[in-house]
Amino acid sequence: MRFRSLFRRFLVWMRHIRQPDLVARRVAIHPSAEQLKPGMMLVVGDQTLQKWGCFQCPGGCGEIIKLSLNAKQHPCWAITIDGLERPTVSPSVRQLNDCRCHFWIRQGTVEWCADSSKPNFL
Repeated sequence: MRFRSLFRRFLVWMRHIRQPDLVARRVAIHPSAEQLKPGMMLVVGDQTLQKWGCFQCPGGCGEIIKLSLNAKQHPCWAITIDGLERPTVSPSVRQLNDCRCHFWIRQGTVEWCADSSKPNFL
């Protein structure tokens, strides 16, 4: 287990930070559906060029969300990953399928928007 992951777990255990809903990891190639585990975001690319952000929908529908990080494409998103491997995504993510989720991801925490169909949005 990597130092950042251990340190994050320690801070959660000490209650200095809350347990993140998502933790990010960089990968070189596009992940398969089996590689995307709940609570994990895989960012395709490297330190200088990010291409895709892939994760399971936090609404529970099981759909794989693939966000384009290419600024020349529309729509596109930006992902930053802090020192504790927590992703922040901008702008918000809106699911147009039956799930109808709408949320922000800030420091690994999913923040539900009021227009989300998620019943217990915050």
